[in-house]
Amino acid sequence: MDDVAPFDQLCLNSRYDDNLLRPMINILYTFHAFSAGAFLLLGSLIFLGVNYSSSHTDRWLGTWYYLMACLFTQLFLEGFHIESNGLIHTLELPRWATLPCFYLAVHYMVKPTAKIQYWGLHFVPFLAFVFFSIIYLIPGLFNKHIHPPQLPQWIIFAIKYFFFAQCIFYWIACYNLFKIHQKNIRQLSSYMEKINMAWLKYLLIALLLMIVVRLLAMVHLVFSAVAPILYFMGTVALGYATLTQRSIYTIESTENLINDAEHKKVKVEGRLTAQQVDTLKEKLLQKTSTEKLYLDPGLTLSSLAEHIGINPHDLSYIINNGLEKNFYQFINELRTEEAKKLLLSGEAKQLDMFGIAIRAGFNSRTTFYASFKKATGITPTEYMKVHS
Repeated sequence: MDDVAPFDQLCLNSRYDDNLLRPMINILYTFHAFSAGAFLLLGSLIFLGVNYSSSHTDRWLGTWYYLMACLFTQLFLEGFHIESNGLIHTLELPRWATLPCFYLAVHYMVKPTAKIQYWGLHFVPFLAFVFFSIIYLIPGLFNKHIHPPQLPQWIIFAIKYFFFAQCIFYWIACYNLFKIHQKNIRQLSSYMEKINMAWLKYLLIALLLMIVVRLLAMVHLVFSAVAPILYFMGTVALGYATLTQRSIYTIESTENLINDAEHKKVKVEGRLTAQQVDTLKEKLLQKTSTEKLYLDPGLTLSSLAEHIGINPHDLSYIINNGLEKNFYQFINELRTEEAKKLLLSGEAKQLDMFGIAIRAGFNSRTTFYASFKKATGITPTEYMKVHS
C-alpha cells in the first residue's frame, strides 16, 4: 500500500540511504510476492465457489482479492527495482476500485436480498484516475520526450493520499454494516450462532491491521522496513477468515425489519393505538407462554407472527414498544425462565448443562450461558447451588 512508480512524476518518494538497511529491505520485499500469490489463490477459490456465499458476494469479494493481488505484485516489482513502468502502472490503475469492491462484497454479505442503488458511484474516483492516467501519465511512459505540465500541489497531494483515505472511509462503512447486521438479527431471530457473521469481524480486523501498518510505515522507517512481513501476516489472517466462514443465508426477509428511521417515524405517529398494543401484547405473552413456542430453537419473527396471527411488522412494533425489548431478548428471557425450572427439577440430575439448554429451547451452550447470566447475574451452576 505504498505510493508507487508512476507517481514519481508527481512527487518524490522517500528513499532509504542506509546501505546496510537496503539489502534487508529488498529481501523482505519477497513477502509482497507471497501476499500477491495468496490473494490470487483466494480470489480463484472464491470464483470457483469453494466457499459459496451468494453470486453477488462472491463476485465482488473475488474481484477484491484479484485487485489486492495486483497491488502486491506492483509493490514486489518496485521493491526489487524491476524497470517496467508500463506494467507497474497497469497494475496500479485499478487501485482506487479496490476498496469499493470490498464494500460491495460486505454489503451483500449482510444484506443478501437487498439491492444497492447507484452502486456505480463508488467507482467514479477509479474512472477519474483512469482518465487522468490516459491523458497525463501514460503518454510519458511510452514517450520520454513528452513532458506533461506541472500539476498544482493539491492535486499531487490528493493523488498521493486518496487511496489511504479510501481505506479508512470504506473500513468504517463496512464496520457499520457489520454492526447493523448484528442489531438486525436480534430483531428477527432468536438465535445468532450461525448467522452473526463473527468471521466477518475477523476479516475486518485483518484489513484494519494492514491499514495501521500502512499508516505506521508512512511515519517510521522501521515499520516501513518490516511492512512486507506485517502485510503478509494480515493476508494470512484475511485468508483464514474467508476460508473458515460459514455459508451466508437469509433467515428472514429484510422486508420484515423496520429500519431506525421508519421506527422513529412510526413511534411518533403510532403504528398501533395504545389499546391495540396492550391487547396484542397480552395475546402474544399468553400464546407464547401457554404453547411454549419459545422451545423451538429455530423460532424467528415471521414464524412467531404466523402463530400469533399478525404481520411481522406489527409484532416487531409490539415487542419493541410494548415490551421495550428486541425479539432476541424476548424469546431468550422466556427460555431462561424455562431453564430455571429445569435446573431445580429432578431432570437436572439426568441432564448436563447442554441438555438443559436444548430442553429450554437454546441451540447452543454459549447463548444459554450468556442469556442466563444476563438475566440472573450468575451462571446456571451457581443458580443450582444457591437454590438447592
